[in-house]
Amino acid sequence: MRHVFSEYDEKENFYVISYGIEDVSEDAHWGKGRRNVYIIHYVLSGEGYYNGVKVKEGQGFFIKKGKMHQYESSKENPWKYFWISINGDKALEICKRYLSFNKQGIFDFHFKGELNHFAKGFFNKYNTLSSAKALGVFWLLMSYHEKEEKSKGNEYIIEAKKYMEQNYYRSLSICEVADMLHISDRYLYNLFIRYDGVSPKKYLNDLRLNRACELLKNHNMTVTEVAMSVGFEDVLTFSRFFKKNMLISPTEFRN
Repeated sequence: MRHVFSEYDEKENFYVISYGIEDVSEDAHWGKGRRNVYIIHYVLSGEGYYNGVKVKEGQGFFIKKGKMHQYESSKENPWKYFWISINGDKALEICKRYLSFNKQGIFDFHFKGELNHFAKGFFNKYNTLSSAKALGVFWLLMSYHEKEEKSKGNEYIIEAKKYMEQNYYRSLSICEVADMLHISDRYLYNLFIRYDGVSPKKYLNDLRLNRACELLKNHNMTVTEVAMSVGFEDVLTFSRFFKKNMLISPTEFRN
């Protein structure tokens, strides 16, 4: 185990406490217990278990402050991991912004090569860091997540839009779209706001509205049939939705 400590100030709303790397398998375990800091672990090789869930090379796990947890290395394929311990009132908010961890606190990352290269020189060069330098290193690592997130986030948005365009005609919810992508509806909302500037609900509503306008021009379809064709089982709900967005009723639009 090797550490680099920060000269942090506990009065700050976010600060780095230390960086570390563990490559001795018999020491690569902790708990069961709670800690009063947040910790990000990156598994660089091998595998182990975090709260009973397998975490392998290219995955990480995020430990929340005050949360009961334990982890241990696999005996057959012992792990090596890099970690960052952080704290402060803004720590959780910042980690949620950059780490796409699931309900178990596990996330994927694809910059293992960069992290290995960084760690090799970092722990040979430093024993302690100023608070500013420790934060600089932290933001550098988060920039890797941001680059990854943008690429992956755009993929999620593309797939979400495709799914909505193929299913808007039925009673489709945003939760269903998120479940299809194996992400939370909140995460999907954040991606749409960040990269498209609109919510996924707004995107779905606009799809339905535009299609409804096209169908209403076809006088062979009743308003009820149009409503059903864009995902509304109740024509009154559809009429309220249409008037709220177009400022006139479906019948008035048709006429």
